[in-house]
Amino acid sequence: MISILIPSYHNNCRLLVKTLHEQAVLCEIPFEIIVGEDGPTPAFNFDREFPFARIETAAETAGRAANRNRLAEIAQYPYLLFIDADAEIFNPDFLKNYIAYADDVDVICGGTTYFYEPPAEERNHLRWRYGIHREQIPSTRRNQQPFNSFSAFNFLIRKERFLKIRFSEELSRYGHEDTFLGQKLKKTGASILHIDNPAVHTGLDDADVFLAKTREGVENLAELMQANTGFDSSGVKVIRYFRFFKRLGMQKMMTTLYRNFHVKWEKQLARKGGPLWLFDLYKLTYLFFRKKAGRKTAG
Repeated sequence: MISILIPSYHNNCRLLVKTLHEQAVLCEIPFEIIVGEDGPTPAFNFDREFPFARIETAAETAGRAANRNRLAEIAQYPYLLFIDADAEIFNPDFLKNYIAYADDVDVICGGTTYFYEPPAEERNHLRWRYGIHREQIPSTRRNQQPFNSFSAFNFLIRKERFLKIRFSEELSRYGHEDTFLGQKLKKTGASILHIDNPAVHTGLDDADVFLAKTREGVENLAELMQANTGFDSSGVKVIRYFRFFKRLGMQKMMTTLYRNFHVKWEKQLARKGGPLWLFDLYKLTYLFFRKKAGRKTAG
């Protein structure tokens, strides 16, 4: 019935596999668990410990989107549960909750949650604060804008539906693969439901890594806008603000802000997470900076 797909890049997700394997056995359904390592060497092995689970490696690193697409292609069951390798499950009915809705809609998003207490390391605070305030959203709010709220961290989708749209492998950097997939789901008439069935995001990047990934995500947005792929940027806040300030003729000022202050802002954001409005300004001015540097964006 269900293929549980865990895309991984050097993640030791043994505990996640163990939890999902135990729940699936209790549900008494046909299932498989596939850990898709994006490269030739997995971070762990489990031999015969979990009889319905296996690790699939790749000859070389292909990227987040390609890794997820590969998992969907080799999956044998009609329902695909994608869950990131840096997640943990604490709800004993996690899998049962998905199965209860599987026949009703094409896509089910369970949501993301974080530990209530901030991480011990200060340099992880920015990622934790962002997650708590921007990603930990109840289903009632997510269902108000179901496609814009789509997240690839933890979701169930019919295999038949997924293979018609897939993740966009032309995105060469980290970030916004799920933004584009959510739009594809909307354009192809998929039905989507958000429920309160979250996985806990435990793999918190430190501030330097998170800011680097944020810059890559902004560059992906610029690629999507420029590529004329049908990407609708109206639901992306940083693009709305970009266009607003561009209409006001503030390109030079925004570019100068990034050039003169980004090092200071990065240090501020690394200290206890900084204010999130500063993080938003950092993203916005970086988009203007990249445009000035020669990466053309539409709008």
